[in-house]
Order: sequence, then structure tokens, then C-alpha cells
Amino acid sequence: MRGIWLIAVVGLAACGMPAPGAPTLNPAASAGLQQAARNYPQLILGANTTATPGPNAVRACPEAGSRVEQKGGPTINFLGAVAGKPDLCRMSVGGETAEGWYGIWLTDWPGVEAAYPALTRVMQGTTGHVEGFDVNMDAGHMYHDLIRNEGIERINLLGKTYTAIKVSHYREGYGTNVYRSVSTVWKDLPTGLLIYATYQHISGTPVLDDPLIPTAIVPAR
Repeated sequence: MRGIWLIAVVGLAACGMPAPGAPTLNPAASAGLQQAARNYPQLILGANTTATPGPNAVRACPEAGSRVEQKGGPTINFLGAVAGKPDLCRMSVGGETAEGWYGIWLTDWPGVEAAYPALTRVMQGTTGHVEGFDVNMDAGHMYHDLIRNEGIERINLLGKTYTAIKVSHYREGYGTNVYRSVSTVWKDLPTGLLIYATYQHISGTPVLDDPLIPTAIVPAR
């Protein structure tokens, strides 16, 4: 579904504040995941980004009636959280309705069972904290997936400054799969809206071109 950040297409909490780029992947992770963590492009804090010791006060799901209009794609309409599941967000994009944990990882995407707790630990953890898991679809589509807390950024969009948690997703194929990419999303702390996203292709296929560039960010009234 175009228009929702495709984090999926494409550990243990540390004590104290890690240095930027320091791996905090669960030491019990597989050797393949450990190597993928070493291949993860280094975390560099930008001028408007601060490290966080966690936990972080980020709203899980945007309020019903919120929307993000985007360049070159359909509007993302947020429909609130699923009843009894406050972290599971309902969205409507281009006439299709979907559910995703924190609005990021859809429930019908491979790896969702591991992605939800991983996202929770990363967003509530320290800057630099990494969680990893494997996603095995078929023989040609096996991946090491890692998610990292990139800090809290004051990001200027459409003439307004937002305070957002920045979360990146590194995907590295293994076996015969040489795919590598980094996707990054900015989630507004007070509203939970996904306000910006980027995609960096490194190697292999597919080559995606699906950033989220907002033309309007509208919280519920």
C-alpha cells in the first residue's frame, strides 16, 4: 500500500546512554544478525537531533480524524486505535483500510510478530538502541531486519517545527539475496502522526522510490 511508510518492504534494553552508533543488539542474537548490526550504517546525530535516555513520550496512534497529505501519493487518513489495542492503528489510504503497529508495520506483513515488540523497545529505549530479527518469506527473500532509535529531532516541515522520534530500519538480505536498504521515519511525539520518511537503497532489488514528503499535516480537531 503506497503512502504508508514501507518499513517492512524493504534485544535487550541497554542501561545508560550509548554513544551514537554503539550497537546495543541483544547478544543472544544469531551470528547473522550480529554481522548485519555491524553493517548497519553508523548513527550520526544531526544538529537538530538530541540523544534520549528513554522512555519516550510518543503517542502510539494518531487521533481519529488526523491526516497527512503527501506529494505524489494518496492522503493517509488515521482512524484511531483498534479497540483494546492502543498501539495498533487503523488507517485508510487510497480507498484501502489497514492496521499497523504504531502506524508503521502492517499486521499482514511478514515479521509482524517480532516487529511489534521490537518497535516498542526501540521507541521507548535509548538513542542507539537496536533490535533485530529475521524475516524469511521464501528461498530468495530472506532478510536480517534491524530497527534503531535515532534520537529526538526538531524537524521543520511546512513552516512549522515538529518534535519527532526518528526511527530507522535496516534490511539486509542473506543467502542468495544481496538486497540492502535503510528506511527512516519521523513520528511526531504529541500526535503520533508519521510526518516524514526517507528511503536509501544500497544494493540489490527491489529499488523503491516511496518517500513520505508531506504537503499537509493535519491533526484531529
